[in-house]
Amino acid sequence: MYQVITTNDDLSSYIESIKDCNWLALDTEFIRERTYYPKLCLVQIAAHDATGNLQLACIDPLAIDDISPLLYLLNNTNITKVLHAAHQDLEIFNFLSGQVPQPIFDTQPAAAVLGYGDQMGYGRLMQQVLKVDLDKSQSRTDWAKRPLKQAQLDYAIDDVRYLAQAYPIMRDRLIALNRLNWLDNDFARLIDPSLYAINAFSRWKKVKGLQVLKRSQLPILQELAAWREEVAELKDLPRRWVMKDEILIDLARQQPQDLQSIADMRGINAERTKKYHQIWLDCIQRGKALDESKWPEISRRNKPSPTQDKVIDVLMTALNIRAKALGITSAVITTRKKVASMVIEKRQILSHDWRGALVNVLFSEILAGKKAVAVKDGVAVIIEL
Repeated sequence: MYQVITTNDDLSSYIESIKDCNWLALDTEFIRERTYYPKLCLVQIAAHDATGNLQLACIDPLAIDDISPLLYLLNNTNITKVLHAAHQDLEIFNFLSGQVPQPIFDTQPAAAVLGYGDQMGYGRLMQQVLKVDLDKSQSRTDWAKRPLKQAQLDYAIDDVRYLAQAYPIMRDRLIALNRLNWLDNDFARLIDPSLYAINAFSRWKKVKGLQVLKRSQLPILQELAAWREEVAELKDLPRRWVMKDEILIDLARQQPQDLQSIADMRGINAERTKKYHQIWLDCIQRGKALDESKWPEISRRNKPSPTQDKVIDVLMTALNIRAKALGITSAVITTRKKVASMVIEKRQILSHDWRGALVNVLFSEILAGKKAVAVKDGVAVIIEL
């Protein structure tokens, strides 16, 4: 059984009943296809009350005038918030309250550390941990449409019903394996407010296709992308509705000099966008006028040499051996791209976090010629030299 909360009084009563819990399972349903900011449509919570009973609720923020009691609960630092793939949920609550809920426990990176798999989806994880198969029939629901059907609410509440069952199991396994602290940096990154801060002048880095631009064209892209970000935020519209990425790239590359040149560009809806053409010209001129010392840069990764490729192959084999011994996938620790960067930059260690702690010594010893990959009884192994 679970509650469907649609009034201020019922919300306050529910929050009062669980306010002393040590942890709660949390999930949200939202839409953002037609807006800049995600629109919160439903909040699901599972938490224990003072008598130890698990209280489940679907909270309807579209029906409730004041959700501040909910935000106050989520910002209580004495309560651990348990989520799966937490980034978007935390982004929403940071937007609503100006604070990122903390502390948190994200079962997706926890699943990777436990060896269930990297970037594990919620349904697959629950199947692995609890042996339950979740209903997927409502995955394309329009959560903003009211009234919500019983099937939709049942689907939504299952996201915290089973999360609340899986969390203690996963946490106990992490403790037993002495891996709970492996997740500290991952969780610290997720609750860092800067991760959710809107910085219009850094948005150019996420424009698709920017690698085709020369460095001298990047200041123009930076100006145009910042303008688009500000308009999208002001009008609460998706960025692509204001201007598509390919138009940003074309403007930065072609650098039209006058209004007619912009109107003649392929893909420009001249009548619809006419009011912006002078603004775009101004952005282009500001970008071109920027001093070269202040031009933004993108990382253009050097390709490894044939010799370095062979070294990378050896390190990747060693990585796979170590990961298998730990019962996790190598992708949880690192990728070939990051190993390649380490070799190209002539670094002896991978990183300074728990991932690096698993392979730093091994990699440095292989690079120093103290250890090697060999085949023993048909199996790849690490040997001392």
